[in-house]
Amino acid sequence: MPVGTGIAHRCEACGLAVLSHGEKFFFPKRAGERKPGESGLKIEFSFDPGSTADVLAELDLDRAGDGSIEFENRDSLACSLTGGAWTGLGTSRRYRITPKALTDAIATRDQIVTETRFRPLRGIAAMWQSGINMFTFGQNIVLGSLGKAEKVAADHGWKRGLDWFISVVLAIPAIVIAAPLELVAIGFRKGSSVRAGIQVL
Repeated sequence: MPVGTGIAHRCEACGLAVLSHGEKFFFPKRAGERKPGESGLKIEFSFDPGSTADVLAELDLDRAGDGSIEFENRDSLACSLTGGAWTGLGTSRRYRITPKALTDAIATRDQIVTETRFRPLRGIAAMWQSGINMFTFGQNIVLGSLGKAEKVAADHGWKRGLDWFISVVLAIPAIVIAAPLELVAIGFRKGSSVRAGIQVL
């Protein structure tokens, strides 16, 4: 899926997403596309998704004071509905986590998830901003300005001005839709913002 900071590649097994920040996979050419002496690859960039250790290192950056891990849920309803406009994609971090990906990653260092709690207020804000992102050139205009998300500004001044206008016009309609949607999502364990308790076996 496209994102302001690159491309998100997803693991089909656990849902973990890796932001490539503009890099691409190697794509083999189809029959008849390769010319004599030419590489058999469509795109001449390699993509290294990293390792479990890299995922764990990023997770540790999001540890709260009580040892729990906070993350934006890539398996959320907000992400499913808004795709490339999801607030979680505007980030300086490389990995976008799901509860399943978290469980699999920490199992490699003999830890388990003891509880998973969804944070409704933060989740509603993420759903609200994701909805607005669908209509703007940049991403996370409001939450980014408040320091609650990573802001990805549009490339021209007139676009940035229009983004603010759109954000103001859509603020009330978006919250009216976002609040009940996020509460329903939490009921189905698809909330946007998660805090997971961790324990060593």
